[in-house]
Order: sequence, then C-alpha cells, then structure tokens
Amino acid sequence: MRKSGWRLSLLVFFLLIPGVVQSHSADTFTVVIKQSGLTPNSSQILYNDSVIWHNTDSRENITHRIVYDADGDGLYNGSEDWDSGILSSDCNSTNENESEDCKITFTVWFNGTWGIGEYNYTDILSDGTTSNGTIFVTEDTHQEDAAPSVGSSFGNDEKIEQDASEKESSDDDTMKGILLFVGVCSGLGSLGLILYIMRKD
Repeated sequence: MRKSGWRLSLLVFFLLIPGVVQSHSADTFTVVIKQSGLTPNSSQILYNDSVIWHNTDSRENITHRIVYDADGDGLYNGSEDWDSGILSSDCNSTNENESEDCKITFTVWFNGTWGIGEYNYTDILSDGTTSNGTIFVTEDTHQEDAAPSVGSSFGNDEKIEQDASEKESSDDDTMKGILLFVGVCSGLGSLGLILYIMRKD
C-alpha cells in the first residue's frame, strides 16, 4: 500500500508538468533625462516591467519633475497619477539649501495600479518649459526575448513595424510548436509510467 502511494504521487507530479507556464522576468527600462529632452521619449514595454527616469541634465539651477495626470484634473495627487517630485542631476553637492530628499531617479512599476495601456506623461523643468513622453505597456504573452532592450525605442516607420509583426507571428508559431512537443512528450512519458506501474503491480 505504501509503494502505491509514492507511485501515485510521482504520477500526479509528471501529469502536472506540462501545465506549468512561466512569464518573462521583469525588466527595467531606462529613460534618460537630458538637456535636449527625454531619451527615448517613446517607449514600449511589457506588463510587469518598470521604467526608471534618470536625470543627467547638469545645468545650474535646472531640475526636472516627471508627472502623469491619469484623471485629467490638472493636479498630480490622484491615486493613479505620477509625481516624481524634484529630480536633481547630483545629490552629492555641499549646497546647504539642498533638500535631504534629493533624488536623481524616479521609478514606476507597471504591474498593478498601472497596467496595460498608453501613458502620456510630462517632464516639467524648473525654468517652466516642458517636454512630453509616452510609455506603451503591452500584454505579456510569455515569450522569451519579447521585452525591448534598455534604451531602445520605436517610431512610425511602417517597414520596421511590419518586420516586427512578421517576426512576432513566426515566434508565436515556433513557441506553439515547442509547447505542443513538450506536451506530447510529457503525455507519452506519463502513459509509459502508468503502464509500467500497472505491470509491476
């Protein structure tokens, strides 16, 4: 009776293996805040990735503030709004007036409050000028290498978009074939194990 119990546990384990699917590991995408603007100013990421804005604009007395107004009320204090606060380029100065809360970076993780969608945000400079950026968050389809590399961007070039679409379709077919092969092999292995156990008993 005890032998049958561990055999049954082993059988259940092998039957469940094909059902395990793992999503991509979360990636961090960097947007560099420069004197010339946001680089890149348009970014595409996957759900569960994060974006970090890093201020490198070292002009004297110029700071940046990354904001997103989800509810459109002109304020950045809503539960779905973003407000980085003041981003400096250097927090190691000996300036006595510098706040203890000095920040160079700001991070948003797109996995809960902020999910799939388009986020049009603004970089407000201390001199009153602004620049705009966009983050496109797409669904995680559990494909490896689907996330963009750090610092990459996309534009309006139709050829590039068409090539990317064709590659994605080809990758989908390849992934489906691999999953089907793994499922069939696991099923045959499980069937062989069942036959082996029945023959031994």
